[in-house]
Amino acid sequence: MIKSDTEHAGGHTVQGQELAAGGAMNLYLKPFDASFEEAIRTCVANREMYTDESFPPQKTSLIEAGVSPGTVPFSEIEWRRPHEIPELNDDEGELAIFADGVTPNDIRQGIISNCYFLSALSVLAEFPERVYRLFKTDEANAQGVWCVQLYKNGKHQEIVLDDYIPCKDGSPCFTRAQGNELWVLIVEKAWAKVHGSYERTAWGFPNLAMRDLTGAPGYSL
Repeated sequence: MIKSDTEHAGGHTVQGQELAAGGAMNLYLKPFDASFEEAIRTCVANREMYTDESFPPQKTSLIEAGVSPGTVPFSEIEWRRPHEIPELNDDEGELAIFADGVTPNDIRQGIISNCYFLSALSVLAEFPERVYRLFKTDEANAQGVWCVQLYKNGKHQEIVLDDYIPCKDGSPCFTRAQGNELWVLIVEKAWAKVHGSYERTAWGFPNLAMRDLTGAPGYSL
């Protein structure tokens, strides 16, 4: 478990830029990331779990310094890995990215105002195979590495993530599934990473979010 206000020296911050979530700017720092396979190999060789240095489990990944938090209690958020969150484990203590298929009803909004993104994700969930395609693997691994395939501004990118989850009072505080499956909160974390922080994903346009999830043009009527 990591408190959100712990200092972190290895991160990278983009300052002085405006961003509408689901918009044109791409803040994803791909050159700083290992590939999914490399991250797994390194963790296995070092007998350690993965920590994402370009989107660390620190306050900078929740909200940039100097930005007003509004009504979101960012200072009360801590980071936990899924095995530290009992409600995300099944009766045998196992984790599942998917459980009992994918439906729009899986999605449960948290304390960030990102309903535009969840609307797009819900539409995608009408076609489960499209959701499965977002994931490099459909199984949790002991190294705590996830990989989501997005199409930010129409360009394919593999977003490598660690499995730290923002929590409040011991439970995931942003978007999650109705049950214990992990796919919803993993996709939301990838979305936050490409924008620089969770706070930057508040408010946006569902047609642009759909483009970034599928690689296909999105339109607003």
